[in-house]
Amino acid sequence: MIIDYELIRSKRKSIGITVERDAKVVVNAPLDLDGKEIEKHVHKKRVWIWEKLAIKKSIMDNIASKKFISGESFSYLGRSYRLQMVEGNSELKLKNGWFVLGQKKQQKAKEIFKTWYSEHLKTKIDERLEGICKSANILKPEFRIMELGFRWGSCTKDGVLNFNWKIAMAPIGVIDYIIVHEIVHLKEHTHNEKFWKEVYRLMPNYKEKKEWLQKNGSDLNI
Repeated sequence: MIIDYELIRSKRKSIGITVERDAKVVVNAPLDLDGKEIEKHVHKKRVWIWEKLAIKKSIMDNIASKKFISGESFSYLGRSYRLQMVEGNSELKLKNGWFVLGQKKQQKAKEIFKTWYSEHLKTKIDERLEGICKSANILKPEFRIMELGFRWGSCTKDGVLNFNWKIAMAPIGVIDYIIVHEIVHLKEHTHNEKFWKEVYRLMPNYKEKKEWLQKNGSDLNI
């Protein structure tokens, strides 16, 4: 079985392999390491990689979808709200502790929720990004809200930050951690020691937020 992977070279001294939440395999290697040596290392670690991929696939296969009916619960900023379907064509809104949606929009409810989460997340991130960027001593970057599968965020080569619309369901402190994580990637492209030191400087309790994501991330779904 051939293992497809993304290769990232940096000024590190050793090879590191990670399997991301979206089952993407990432290999971090020294700048001058021969490609054949990298292939040999990946082959040596193939059983470990296959085991990790199997775990990721099992998690992905067992995520339950929401039902868009009255009484179903949906999270926003870490709090749970029940859905109330009402007569008519009402737009989705969060009112008096309930998500309210017109029954005539039920068939498109999933896309409607995605749009609602995306719009509200964009506002929240825009509010918080400026302060975090000031602390990190960088200019506020362009950012987008989009579908990222099982990744919470990403940073493009052009310095544009992408955030998964699903993180709108997480507590605001967890959203801040994801913002910090991607902001630091503007300085450090790999998860090296300097990367985590800067994350810690900006958010000393980041491990608590990271652990929350590891335990509850699969629940951020509709």
